[in-house]
Amino acid sequence: MKIVSTLLGELEFEEEDIIMFPAGIPAFEQEKSFLLIAMGEGVPFYYLQSALNPELCLVVANPFAFFPRYSIEIGQEELQRLDCSQREELLLYVILTVPQDFRESTANLVAPLIINQESKKGLQFIATNSDYTTRHPIFQPTQAEEQTGIAAAEEG
Repeated sequence: MKIVSTLLGELEFEEEDIIMFPAGIPAFEQEKSFLLIAMGEGVPFYYLQSALNPELCLVVANPFAFFPRYSIEIGQEELQRLDCSQREELLLYVILTVPQDFRESTANLVAPLIINQESKKGLQFIATNSDYTTRHPIFQPTQAEEQTGIAAAEEG
């Protein structure tokens, strides 16, 4: 199978690579099939590219790379919807908002994507009664930046 992504160019994939979101993703309910594509080896960032809509590509990340103590409670209903028999089958990602300055990227910690890597089913879980935000900065300022309000110039 093949799709020409607006962002990623031509992508070839097999049917077993497709992750199905039976209910879609809020704001994209009509989109049900996606590809999860790593941005690079050992990098916590991924593309979630629609398998049918070349213009729909989200940037997602492994939340534990930025928030090691991140935790959500997944109920039995969600586990059943994912055809999950063991929690170890699940992968968790958060959708990022990426502005022009990548260092200002934020993560939606309230509504993570949960994917069963065995059944290839996914859903967006909306956490209720959570202290998390939908725009939590993923890069924390250094102590010097916090004290002075000035970001260090990048060398290069």
